[in-house]
Amino acid sequence: MEGMGYLAVAYFGMLVAISLWTYTVVRRSQRLEERMAALESVNASAATDVAPNDEATAP
Repeated sequence: MEGMGYLAVAYFGMLVAISLWTYTVVRRSQRLEERMAALESVNASAATDVAPNDEATAP
């Protein structure tokens, strides 16, 4: 391979690497958003289950 062939292979490899990195970042972001939504829903349901004066009567 001449210089242009090496350059083409390197360019293609770089595009593949950037694509894989972008895919992993997007997937991690989606998973984080799902986990945050689950925590928010648990927190919201827990907040409605607790009476306002429960903390005052704690030992």
